[in-house]
Amino acid sequence: MYSLTSLRYAEAAARLKSFSAAARECGVSQPTVSSSIAELETELGTPLFVRGGRQLELSIPGTRLLPKIAQVLGAVEALESETRDLASTARSELRIGFTPLAGAGRVALLLEPFRRQHADVRLLFFESGVVDLERRLDAGQLDVIVGSGFRRLRTRKRLKLMQEPLMVCSKGVESNAMATIGLEATSQHRLLFTEDLCGLASATRTLFENAQLKVDAYPGRAMSYGALEDWVELGLGTAVIPKHHVRNRAQARPLVGADGAPLFLEMEAVWKSPLAASEHAAAFLTFLHRVVPKLASGMAQ
Repeated sequence: MYSLTSLRYAEAAARLKSFSAAARECGVSQPTVSSSIAELETELGTPLFVRGGRQLELSIPGTRLLPKIAQVLGAVEALESETRDLASTARSELRIGFTPLAGAGRVALLLEPFRRQHADVRLLFFESGVVDLERRLDAGQLDVIVGSGFRRLRTRKRLKLMQEPLMVCSKGVESNAMATIGLEATSQHRLLFTEDLCGLASATRTLFENAQLKVDAYPGRAMSYGALEDWVELGLGTAVIPKHHVRNRAQARPLVGADGAPLFLEMEAVWKSPLAASEHAAAFLTFLHRVVPKLASGMAQ
């Protein structure tokens, strides 16, 4: 019998065209993904992927079998979602997903007042990338997702929670309270990016594209905001990082537009339309609208 884990690894690898990217999304090591898929191929009696190229591609049997694997996983997710819906009649529960960009500590602080006021509601947290959070939201595995870069769909509701100031981190810069740097000046540097799992890389690129500025991007990709700063220290380039995630403020300057106004990254909450049907969910959405933006504004000071 094929394991669900190996099927999930295969689906992620086919979708992302990379064993490494699938491992990052699934939160395991690349060898774990590779060996699990190899065992699955042995059980199936046929290879699913063509290995050795610059990009992972499906084999001819793989192109026929992967849609079936996706159907199996979809059925399992539907079963799990229905089971959770039945269980929720016995207890109130809200499943909150967020990206690393939002930050586990900050999300917990913003939601702490709701947790204290509604001790009967259990909050379950889940951290992952943008694509995985959207998939889980659509599958009914999460109730609300928080972050940046989520797709705009008619079936979803959204609420802006906070604006995150963007900072430019450069080696050897001695910043002060009045120092800023514009988009054009920043575009003259080689820019460092993370893997685009949390939405920061795509949002940063969009800023420069909208200003019609070309970007000289370093070919490597960092796995965290801390790694970005480490790379800055190594002299590999300059990084745009949200203020909340900057460790060394002495080498960070606020990023401003052509008009001199600070540039921000918007964080939002997204949920599917029927969420407010339950009493505890309606109370949570009211809290998001009325309380969280004020708390976030205070935390940004």
